[in-house]
Amino acid sequence: MRHDVIAQAILHVAGEAPMAATLCNISRHGMVIDSLASLSSHSDIRIELIEGQLLPARLIWREGFKAGLELVEPLRANDYWPLLVALATDDASASDAC
Repeated sequence: MRHDVIAQAILHVAGEAPMAATLCNISRHGMVIDSLASLSSHSDIRIELIEGQLLPARLIWREGFKAGLELVEPLRANDYWPLLVALATDDASASDAC
């Protein structure tokens, strides 16, 4: 099940400076982000949704600034629900990218 959210994230791509991203929706297996980052199917991607927690991901699709990422390891249900609660309290009011 995919959940629509609007939350700030930090995208870490090997060889590049960390870049801001907006999380548009999320599931236990992946997410859609909006970001100016240059991504390819070969990019070594880690996404930081909660400060200090980097989730390895791979690019599945890209359309304009939106990108579909698949998590290398799906989130466990016990970790997913607290993450949704934390994201729901994120102040992402500056972004209407999604």
